Amino acid sequence: MNTSLETTLGFLEALIRFDTRNGTGDEPACVDWLAERLGTFNPDKLIVDRVSRSRGKSDSAYVLAIWGQPDLILNVHIDTVPSGEGWLADPLIMRRGDDRVTGLGACDIKGAAACILSALSRGEAKNLAVLFSGDEEQGSEIMPAIISAGHLNAVKAAIVCEPTGGKVGKRHRGMLAVQADFHGPGGHSSLADEIDAPLLKAARLASKIGEYGEANRTVGVDPFKGLCTNIGDIKSDGAYNVIPTSASLWVSMRPPPGVKVQTIESAIYDMAQGMDAELDTLVAFEAFETLDVDYFKGFFQGIDFIDLPYWTEAAMMSEFGINTVVFGPGYIEQAHKPEEWVSLEQLEKATQFFETVIGSEREQRRAL
Repeated sequence: MNTSLETTLGFLEALIRFDTRNGTGDEPACVDWLAERLGTFNPDKLIVDRVSRSRGKSDSAYVLAIWGQPDLILNVHIDTVPSGEGWLADPLIMRRGDDRVTGLGACDIKGAAACILSALSRGEAKNLAVLFSGDEEQGSEIMPAIISAGHLNAVKAAIVCEPTGGKVGKRHRGMLAVQADFHGPGGHSSLADEIDAPLLKAARLASKIGEYGEANRTVGVDPFKGLCTNIGDIKSDGAYNVIPTSASLWVSMRPPPGVKVQTIESAIYDMAQGMDAELDTLVAFEAFETLDVDYFKGFFQGIDFIDLPYWTEAAMMSEFGINTVVFGPGYIEQAHKPEEWVSLEQLEKATQFFETVIGSEREQRRAL
């Protein structure tokens, strides 16, 4: 094993030990550790900040390191999904295998953070920014705070790290999730013909939304046809002989590039008119498309540019006007599941890529 990869694995092992499970973990502790590491690479500016989150979640944080006058930013989110059941060992202890390492966040996407730290340890960063941020997996409240603070105003291009299998993501769907709550007096089911029925209203709205999704299956262009309409959950406090006092419906859609999320959101709200529903938009994220693919072809010579099946915070940077692509080690098929892993080969290649990018002048990067 070469020294560069061994350094990457050392950083990854340390990162996995931090419990950054979104909503319950300690993301600021991981960010503080990353700030210490980044400080050893002599950035011209180091910004560390905490950001409060809604819906009762604990604070998250970010660290931004700046060298020179950056035209390029590398971004990695440091939070993970919950570990769930099915792990064969402690998910926060990295395990090494012959061709892979296993641990929570190894693939999505602490592996990329380790690659960048390893690359920084072996070269001198020039006109570059590195951003490690939390709260991507559920809510994405940190990136808007970073953008609104003006930290990215001078940045022209970004590489947002996600597990793309070492390929370059140039486009993906948006994301919309809405919760609808219904209330009524409740009662014995023998009075069902007379008493307001919250669960029935939730089911009727779900049916309307499902029909809307069916009617829009040809919206968009390949490979993004349709809205990916999902009725995620309908629940109540009722039973077969109890009329519920409340019911909740969770729905989501993933609009294709070219379809505004606000258009779909308005359609859902219109469908709920007259149903006494309390609506709450949980997330409303636009689709993503790289503003100028040609700009990045020098960075990624010989690497395929692909469409992605999942949403990323590249959409937020692109909407802000930053030319953005998505890239990272690992395959999405290995993420968000027990025994999450990333291959040593993917980590090695990503480390080499970041070493080249970090050590290059801005004029050289586009001609790599």
